[in-house]
Amino acid sequence: MSQNDDIEKLLRDVDANLGKASASKPTGSVSPRTRSDVSSNSSPMGGIGALPKAVIAAVVCGGVVFTATLFLQWLPLVDNPVSSGLGAAVGAFFTALVLGRRSGK
Repeated sequence: MSQNDDIEKLLRDVDANLGKASASKPTGSVSPRTRSDVSSNSSPMGGIGALPKAVIAAVVCGGVVFTATLFLQWLPLVDNPVSSGLGAAVGAFFTALVLGRRSGK
């Protein structure tokens, strides 16, 4: 039964501390952001827009797939490194473009 008493005591202590914290914050001191504070060119995650992120993703993914297929083209199932790299770059570009625009909202 003492565990329940300890839990109740902790909950009362937390409620008291939260009440003090919320009471100490001044209300009405929040000012709205102006247009100069908000940049329409940057997304909230990372600071750059969706198009530069898509280009970076295309270059990185295309380069990795091209390099991997270049070294593994002796395998019978691995295709041309150029077409594989371009396919990966195009896929990564459009995926990053769509997801970058969705996360920016």
